[in-house]
Amino acid sequence: MMPRLHEKKYVIFLIIGIFCCFRNGYARLEDGTLGIIKLPNEGCPVMLAPGQTFKVTTEQKGDIFLIDNEQHIIPLNAQWKKNNPEIYEGLVTLTDKEIKQGPYAIQIISEKNEKDINPRSVWVQNEFKEYYIFAHISDIHIRNGDPQDENAVTFQKVIEKLNQSDAHFILLTGDLTHNALPEQWQIFLKILNQAQKPTFVCAGNHDRDEDNYEKMFYTSLYAFRYGKDGFIIYDTREYRTADSWGEQDTLLYRYRRELKSCRWTFGITHRYEFTMGIRSQMILFVDDPIDFILYGHIHRENTKEEAIIPWGKTRVYVVPAEKDGYYRIFDVGEGGLFPRPIQNIKSK
Repeated sequence: MMPRLHEKKYVIFLIIGIFCCFRNGYARLEDGTLGIIKLPNEGCPVMLAPGQTFKVTTEQKGDIFLIDNEQHIIPLNAQWKKNNPEIYEGLVTLTDKEIKQGPYAIQIISEKNEKDINPRSVWVQNEFKEYYIFAHISDIHIRNGDPQDENAVTFQKVIEKLNQSDAHFILLTGDLTHNALPEQWQIFLKILNQAQKPTFVCAGNHDRDEDNYEKMFYTSLYAFRYGKDGFIIYDTREYRTADSWGEQDTLLYRYRRELKSCRWTFGITHRYEFTMGIRSQMILFVDDPIDFILYGHIHRENTKEEAIIPWGKTRVYVVPAEKDGYYRIFDVGEGGLFPRPIQNIKSK
């Protein structure tokens, strides 16, 4: 039985553990890979209101806490089940109606008394508005472990710019690194964690060179809701012309069905080419077409001829490479998706 939080010794013990985690910026392993807590994380967070429920994916069962920026601790109750010999899934409800709006780190103290924490992983909002705003960047290409490298500096400046914007969250569509090396991921994470808004990432082909993406973010395919709308983040990695995208097809089908009732549904990925796996394209663009698809990869904006998927009515929006200073902000409302002009921090 876990001691009550008002017991002084336990509070001191817990705060010391939290301080040690925050002191290093993020509590991953030395090479930047995830520890006990797999989901949520900085690249695959949850956004929810008090009273709502979310899932925690871990390597061990334990006591779950939220910690805000002022080090306030909120204990949560998790209902655990074992998905496979190595992974547990905990169902957690935010029962505290007085919880403040903003970002929270999620911490576990496991049954083995091991601690782990993921910052910026839970974002509490009092309400989800029908009109909202998000930002889209792609092709960051962190090249090495030097924070002063040109691409890292550009990423830093774009994050600072988006922190000052009216965007509610940020979508980062792949090629986050140039070779998927540990030192590149470490710089990417360090800069990403300076974002003051939720950040949702997906994998690009450059993030696959060492197959480290899942070690950093656990999954390359997931979905989330924002108010009335749904977002499917999926992976267009190594593909063969007109071939299936593997087991992802089944999950895409499930997510598309789960989000069918949404006002608008977005596909978020790194790239699209009409020769890609036909089953996935049928799921997303023909049988029950998603409304919009956003991606990068081609390092330019899409042309008018590329504005609609060839197989249906899904509208296309491509953002040029962030490494060249580009980003775009979108407004979303009852009338649809409204792109603002593409911005460049390097333009005079």
